[in-house]
Amino acid sequence: MLALDTKCTAEEFDLLEIMLSGRAVTEVIKFLYPAGAPAVSAKGTVVIATPEGDVHDLGKSILKIVLIGNGYRVVDCGKDCPLTKIVEAAERERPLAVGISGLLTTIIPHVKQIKDLLASRDLQHVKVLAGGAALKQCSASALNVDFVAESAFDGVHYLDAVRESRV
Repeated sequence: MLALDTKCTAEEFDLLEIMLSGRAVTEVIKFLYPAGAPAVSAKGTVVIATPEGDVHDLGKSILKIVLIGNGYRVVDCGKDCPLTKIVEAAERERPLAVGISGLLTTIIPHVKQIKDLLASRDLQHVKVLAGGAALKQCSASALNVDFVAESAFDGVHYLDAVRESRV
């Protein structure tokens, strides 16, 4: 994972490398964490989703793999996901954070609502991070989120820092 993190940070990947690496890592994750096996949560839980209006989930899938590989338990709400489903998952799971991925700019109004919806359920302590082609063009304050990640690894570094500050 460290080698992938370094290449992503240096922006040395091309699309084919990302897709091939993703497939390879997906197979390793399936082997290490078989479906139905109890989830290990050494660092905490993260709820992830691509909000309603966006059916693209490559970025979310990459984030999921990177989070699992770095010791987080992931609850994946899927793509084209209603905000109510994301908030209900956060209420049920009590995660460290909610991660939102988006390729299309049309979901920006939905993303702006998530922190307020979480706060309405007494979950204002849950961090919200965003990433993806559409969302990383905006600032955290413009999206009403805590952090905008340039890459999945950037998101993990942020979550690690959040965890360390709470200890």
